[in-house]
Amino acid sequence: MGGSYSHSPLAQYDVASIVSSTGLSASNVRQLHQRYCQLCLRAPATVAFSCRTASRRAETSVPPSAAEAIPELSSNPLAERIVAAMFPGSADTLTFPEFCSAVAVFRPATDSDSRLAKVQFVYRMLAIEGNEFLTAFELCSLLQMMLVGNRLPLEQVQSIACRALSEVDKDKHNRITNKEFLEAMEGLDVEQRCPFHSISASSRSALIPN
Repeated sequence: MGGSYSHSPLAQYDVASIVSSTGLSASNVRQLHQRYCQLCLRAPATVAFSCRTASRRAETSVPPSAAEAIPELSSNPLAERIVAAMFPGSADTLTFPEFCSAVAVFRPATDSDSRLAKVQFVYRMLAIEGNEFLTAFELCSLLQMMLVGNRLPLEQVQSIACRALSEVDKDKHNRITNKEFLEAMEGLDVEQRCPFHSISASSRSALIPN
């Protein structure tokens, strides 16, 4: 497969490895690279310059501010949290392979690995404070984002968050660990029970072109 990209900007990447690790098709990867370069051009000048000189094998990266400009995400009330989950840990940029891995999570889950990737992505969305556990405050904050326009009283939103925490918090430490979260998600439809359903099918298809 590598030979077919020898004269394109993708030549600097192992496309076969990206396809294998993400489940994306080679066509997806090609079109996502075009999207990636567009995002680079919206980033600060130093990043944009690197993107334009990709033929020289310069490393490129996309910062959160550019990712937030993706049209399919920018109008979503959870855009800020979705983008934060795309940049795990202390990362402040995404290389192209990392960008493909981040976007691939929006594909329908077809096996246990892709389902686990979705669940872990949702966990990162919830972890607003960046800790290794979730608190009632974090659950409440996400619920407020998801319920924009419903005008539920804050006390009711807090009650929902506390009830959800108490149902999942097995060790009763008033927080949810990653293990407890994964166990709670077993057997649930991650597509419908998690924030992925707030991203329309048309937006997903635009985010991950065929």
